[in-house]
Amino acid sequence: MFVYYLDEQGLLRYEMIQSQQEGKDISGIDENLQGEAALLAIDEIQKRPTVPGYKYDEPNDLEEIRKRRPKERWQGKKAIDKKGLADRIYGAWLGRAAGCWLGKPWEGYGFVHGWKGIRPFLEELNEYPLNRYIDLDLDDKFLDKHGIFPELKGYRYDQFDGMPEDDDMNYPVIGLVVLERHGRNFTSIDVANVWMDYLPVLRTCTAERVAYRNWLNGIGPNESGYYRNPYREFIGAQIRADFWGYINPGDPETAAEYAYRDAATTHTKNGIYGEMFIAAALAVALVSDSVDEVIAAGLGEIPENCRLAEAIRDIVKCACSENDFENILDYIITTYNYYDPVHTINNALIVVAALIYGKKDYSKTVGIAVMGGWDADCNGATAGSIAGAMVGAKAIPEHWLKPMNDILNTGVQGYNRVKLSDLAKKTLDLVCE
Repeated sequence: MFVYYLDEQGLLRYEMIQSQQEGKDISGIDENLQGEAALLAIDEIQKRPTVPGYKYDEPNDLEEIRKRRPKERWQGKKAIDKKGLADRIYGAWLGRAAGCWLGKPWEGYGFVHGWKGIRPFLEELNEYPLNRYIDLDLDDKFLDKHGIFPELKGYRYDQFDGMPEDDDMNYPVIGLVVLERHGRNFTSIDVANVWMDYLPVLRTCTAERVAYRNWLNGIGPNESGYYRNPYREFIGAQIRADFWGYINPGDPETAAEYAYRDAATTHTKNGIYGEMFIAAALAVALVSDSVDEVIAAGLGEIPENCRLAEAIRDIVKCACSENDFENILDYIITTYNYYDPVHTINNALIVVAALIYGKKDYSKTVGIAVMGGWDADCNGATAGSIAGAMVGAKAIPEHWLKPMNDILNTGVQGYNRVKLSDLAKKTLDLVCE
């Protein structure tokens, strides 16, 4: 298991895909190379410039990113009353956990079958559209017909003592640890050191595991996000955004800056922008009642001419003339299926669609996010976090919260079993100190 995501031939093949998407010419590279030859081929590709006429402008440096933001950016209040903020922060933590748990059994299924498989499954169960946890202790013939993985058969929410561990919930806890240890002036190096102290390497995936390997080999931030790291635009940074938004209510610029410091340890370009977009959106979700404002605030902190911003604007525009979320999901799956199922961009579009069509209804929002497929637990978590921040803990229906019993299990040392309410209180204390 340790070498998973680190196979040289696999790294090369992913690098070829990633570099093409970045506008590079990969001609002359043999994708069948193995071992050291594959790694040297990766090095060669990474040195190549983008082809002339490449339409996007996608820097990695924070100041250069800021120079390329749109001129019109969110302007609003930076705080609300402490009591109201406490309910929203708790709602964000609860909303993230519940959305993640809703998507957890569908993650691998979403990679393979996606929206086109999830919908008929739910329709046959009379559970469409998805708006509650679904146990999978169903007839084997039914599950086999729909291609449910054997390890998920019999999955029940009442078999767990609190929310089970998931990387989507490990990362906001890691963000909390970073702030407690290093304060608001933390650096990317501080982030890497906290990971190595508190998060075992096998709790990481794709870009994070490659970066972890790079750190252990003396390759530190921010080179670690690029060096032989073909997963550098995958969703891993985007799912780490939440805590940076939680501690910066009403301040999307600072939230995005914190997200940048975190993301640059493991990602580049749109991988970084995804975390900045979500962090900024969450910062505004804690003080705003408008989904449009939340999305616009996220777009205001990333380069205007990047692939992520262009794709989000496309979905927002389509939503203006399309009332049916099903048609938007069809459009996203059809138009953006050239990205990997765990890429930042296509999954961010599912989240944006869920927010637009969920219309601040928590259950509808997380249901759409998970039904969209691809990285279903990540999308449920992110959409649930934003929706929970907007409506507050008191407005999240009880059926989402009861199975968790306010308990979160994590893989983070010292936080293996914690109360979500305690995490929310610690977050509020950091905001108000």
